[in-house]
Amino acid sequence: MKEELVNDSYYVGFEGQPEILILFESPTEKNILKMWNGYFETLLDVMCQYEPSNEGILHEYYAHEGWYEESPWEIQNLDAAILLFKSFDMSKLTSEQIENSENIVPALPEVAQRISTFLEAAKSNGSNVYIVYD
Repeated sequence: MKEELVNDSYYVGFEGQPEILILFESPTEKNILKMWNGYFETLLDVMCQYEPSNEGILHEYYAHEGWYEESPWEIQNLDAAILLFKSFDMSKLTSEQIENSENIVPALPEVAQRISTFLEAAKSNGSNVYIVYD
């Protein structure tokens, strides 16, 4: 039986609300990054404003497909996903976005960095990565 390694630090305080799991498996363990869906969707919403949303994770989010229709959903282009989350730029947020999400905006750079680090670990492990929407 594989050991489950769960990082849920971005879900603490949001228990009972929708969650996103990003996961990958190695031969001995299952790695899970569990977060409140609000963090994940806010990140994607902001990035849709300054990154192309015609493919990859942003396309799936914008079209409400991918993990919304099929869960677990495999991230097809891990390199592009890593670059996407590394490219998160707080200076691109509009004053309206900041105002509408002021309670979570301060955590967004850290969340984006944690996602990219998690995806990089999966890549170095040679693992497929899945998004599970609950």
